[in-house]
Amino acid sequence: MRHETKLVITLWGGMLGSMLLIGLIFQLPRLTQLPSSLTTRVEELFFLAIALILNRDWLRQTLKFGVSATWRRQIRPIIPTLIVAALIGLYTLATAQQLTNTLTLLFVAILISLFEETFFRGMLFQASQSTLGVGRAAVFTSILFSLTHLINLGHQTLSLTLLQLGFTFVLGSRY
Repeated sequence: MRHETKLVITLWGGMLGSMLLIGLIFQLPRLTQLPSSLTTRVEELFFLAIALILNRDWLRQTLKFGVSATWRRQIRPIIPTLIVAALIGLYTLATAQQLTNTLTLLFVAILISLFEETFFRGMLFQASQSTLGVGRAAVFTSILFSLTHLINLGHQTLSLTLLQLGFTFVLGSRY
């Protein structure tokens, strides 16, 4: 196994350990009294900060968030996801759910996406593509991304987690 691949696996393991540790910290009695939407936001900010620190100290690579593809080409693969998200949002608003809850969930989703894209696509994918090539790096980091969702077994059923593993792998392997 090449140095870059070992480094990617080490960073992923470190991030997974950090996620578990932060999750345990937020299970402390005083912290469990906080609203779950607040704790999720704080957790995601911690994850993003840890990812950026790991990149600065271990990978030392420039994170590029721009791409050369046109906006239409970038948006085409996620149109079904956008439609589902829009329908859920409209349903939530139409059924007299509080707007604050909907906006909080959207904010949390943006934080989660920012962390995941920064860590998995920005760091791990970039670090492994020089060794594995684009296609293999996409599959490799998608496997890591998918396996990370095993952490959800602490608060959801096995069948839902397995479903999540499947769709996160498929969606994550698109490069």
